[in-house]
Amino acid sequence: MATVAATSYVMYVILRRDLQTKLGWPLGAVCTQAAHAASASMWIFRNDPNTEAYTSNLDSMHKVTLGVDSEEEIKKVADKLTARNVDHKVWIEDGFPVCIALKPYPKEEVKNALKGLKLF
Repeated sequence: MATVAATSYVMYVILRRDLQTKLGWPLGAVCTQAAHAASASMWIFRNDPNTEAYTSNLDSMHKVTLGVDSEEEIKKVADKLTARNVDHKVWIEDGFPVCIALKPYPKEEVKNALKGLKLF
């Protein structure tokens, strides 16, 4: 049985652009939200075979940060991921969703669920 290299897995992070542009959050605070979401997702799915493969070579982890423009958009993305059974963590800060981190997936498995999202 062939094993898939860790580099074939990607962790997608979806972050709200309006945190910085409209709400005036400093860049560091915005970056921290992505770190929170990614860390939480890695912990929640730590025993998943995808996560185990992804972390088998820490120097080869691949992440892609995508962006949405509003709270409404991030909620729609979360609903779409849930409907498609894509494992993820929605990070809530100050009572509202600010970031989503998917567990590591092969790109082909989740590309349709993320269709239309642009890089942050």
